Amino acid sequence: MERAGRRGAMRRRAAMGLATLPLLLGVKVYHTEAEALAIAFPDATSVEAHAFVLDEATRRAVSARAASPVREHLVTFHEAHRGATTLGQAVVLKETGKSLPFRFLVSIRPDGAVDQVLVLDYREPRGYEIERSSFLRQFRSRTLGDPIRRGRDIRNITGATLSVDSLTRGVRRALALYEALVPHPRSP
Repeated sequence: MERAGRRGAMRRRAAMGLATLPLLLGVKVYHTEAEALAIAFPDATSVEAHAFVLDEATRRAVSARAASPVREHLVTFHEAHRGATTLGQAVVLKETGKSLPFRFLVSIRPDGAVDQVLVLDYREPRGYEIERSSFLRQFRSRTLGDPIRRGRDIRNITGATLSVDSLTRGVRRALALYEALVPHPRSP
């Protein structure tokens, strides 16, 4: 009987350990994907998901354009509409801070410029400052024609340099993926 009681206690402690694992790892969830899409497109009457499979040639071309390796094989863009008007596209990507991944959403206007960047979750004890709106606002209206680099047009955050570099790399990748994958209206 005593042995069964000990096993039960051990199981309860193990279950508590698993439940507290996100807290121990420092996972902070700022937005779910659905919340981030609602923030990015508050006036949208519909949002459609379009998945793209990247072949090796497309991955190489996007990597070159973004000046950053593209590891994704499948990318989903969310196209927001208000009636018949396209408001923009958004993509959720993953980057690595110092050693752990974080996810973020980049919304892109129909003209190909960044509208918003939102950090969805962050897992490390340092670098989380990239989630602050005062930092994220500096990506607004950036295009692939802009450097989008720390020290050039994106200011650094002391103690978060690796995360700043990762996010800027991710934003460039989002813009390059948008340029390569999303059909754009042709000018007359």
